[in-house]
Amino acid sequence: MATGSYTDIRDLKEFPSFRDAELIGIEHNPSLRTLELRFRRVGGKVEALRFSSVIRQRLIDFAGQNVVSRLLISPGYAFSLAEVRNWLHWMNSRDDAKGAAISEQNGEDCVSDLAAGHHVLFVLEPSCGAEMAVLCESLALKV
Repeated sequence: MATGSYTDIRDLKEFPSFRDAELIGIEHNPSLRTLELRFRRVGGKVEALRFSSVIRQRLIDFAGQNVVSRLLISPGYAFSLAEVRNWLHWMNSRDDAKGAAISEQNGEDCVSDLAAGHHVLFVLEPSCGAEMAVLCESLALKV
């Protein structure tokens, strides 16, 4: 993982826009349950997001160019119950196998955890290339 000063996203007054940023690096440490994504934002500045205590994740279609349409991150983005259930199901699935459906109760529990700040749900919606979702205990931005 890159060294530097990180700020928990819950402590940021305003999260910067990553629209049209390019995902240029991924570092994953399963034994430590950490993940770091590096993005080159419009204008050339490189920013990093560090996920800690990763609970589940999925990344598909990482290609030669991976451009962000938008990032949805709780608590700044209030995921609906249907969205939470959909993203949890997607993270548990693979291209060749669908994961078990997420019960309404499990979805409601996750929505409550997101609202209380116990967990963070992150979704990268692509313009092209990588699509990703991560459920973790904390997310920090390198400043």
